[in-house]
Amino acid sequence: MRRLLMSCLLALCCAPSCKQAHREDEPQASVPTVSASVATAAPPAKPSPRPPYNVLFILIDSLRADMPWTGYERPIAPWLTAFAKRATLYPRAYSLSSYTAKSVVPALVGKYPSEMKRDGYFFTKWYDDNLLVTERAQQAGHRTLSGQGHGYFLPSLGVNQGFDEYRLLPGTFLDVKGVADITSDRLNALAKEMLGDPKNTSLGDKRFFAYFHFLDPHYTYIRHPEHPDFGNGRRDLYDNEVHFTDKWVGDLVDFALGQPWGKDTAVIISADHGEGFGERGQYRHAYELWESLIRVPLFIYVPGAEPRRIEVPRGHIDLAPTIAELMGLRPEPAFRGQSLVGEVFGAEAAPRPVIADLPRCDLMDRRRAMVVGDSKLVAFGDDKSFMLFDVARDPKEERDLSAEQPEKLAEMKALYAKLSADIPIEPVVGGVPLKGVHPSQRH
Repeated sequence: MRRLLMSCLLALCCAPSCKQAHREDEPQASVPTVSASVATAAPPAKPSPRPPYNVLFILIDSLRADMPWTGYERPIAPWLTAFAKRATLYPRAYSLSSYTAKSVVPALVGKYPSEMKRDGYFFTKWYDDNLLVTERAQQAGHRTLSGQGHGYFLPSLGVNQGFDEYRLLPGTFLDVKGVADITSDRLNALAKEMLGDPKNTSLGDKRFFAYFHFLDPHYTYIRHPEHPDFGNGRRDLYDNEVHFTDKWVGDLVDFALGQPWGKDTAVIISADHGEGFGERGQYRHAYELWESLIRVPLFIYVPGAEPRRIEVPRGHIDLAPTIAELMGLRPEPAFRGQSLVGEVFGAEAAPRPVIADLPRCDLMDRRRAMVVGDSKLVAFGDDKSFMLFDVARDPKEERDLSAEQPEKLAEMKALYAKLSADIPIEPVVGGVPLKGVHPSQRH
């Protein structure tokens, strides 16, 4: 009997479980099955834009592209470095031109400066014929406001076109030698005052567009003792200025996004141009279109959009259509550039050529540049000569490749000719002689 009991126990221990013993063709009513619809469920839908948004547009004067988020070793912009992790970052963005008077108004219009009605002076006057995105916003019933602190923004130069409220810091004048005063803290206060006024921000179903331009990184470079001391050289003092400006820009954006209307507010931060520190012998800016002068940072923050880093080149020709789409404005008449809103929300960022444009004026000859991927073509005068660079391998543009890569040069020149032919050149208004041409030539 004992032997029989042991045999039975052994048989029970070695018997397969119910799951193991069933035949494959028998139903398992007692085992729940996974729904096919669950197993093949689609991934969560990507966030999509929900315009209209308020748009806070900030330009930082002379802000170069070599910053901490692109590998620069000094922590000169801690707030912007953190903001890059919350926004869509374009480390290869390009301004429309290489100095303020030829880059800001065209960016707000969405055209190249050469095709816009203007006079022939370095400190350019823009005429009412140019349709700014601010005017489009006004026509749709939105509110437009701006606070500024440099003579580039005097109303007589046409930069105030389309703004409902346009204010200058007390004492603002046109300093033709540089920027010798400190304004970021005062501009921050003015911007907060304007954004804190209910008539500018409590708009029901309408929105606002606000533009503020922070000047302090512009030459003259002034040391701010309460910020890191990087040294006494040009770039050292400039880095100190950037750190100072970063603080006040960040404080303004944090203030704006913390307001009740902040959840409906997009923020665009970029630079009107870069700054030279000896690349190809160029200091400060204007006159040429080297990388140091036109490659700039670009951040676009829109509530709900996932942070991205988009490495393909993009140009400021796309800013006006981007602002328009964010504010729900109809793109009529059509913009020359393309809105970036789709790719901010995850769409493919397809490569396309980028053009920077420096029209002739009384102090400068004509220049134009085209960037396609890592290749850059620079045209001089009325396209009388060209230089070719690989700006990925040679960001300081020290090696002209036009002689050693004739096929690439021909390819780039052909594309450049095609794109340039589509950009009409508007003759300047007035009789001021233009640099590099016969006095009778007006463009």
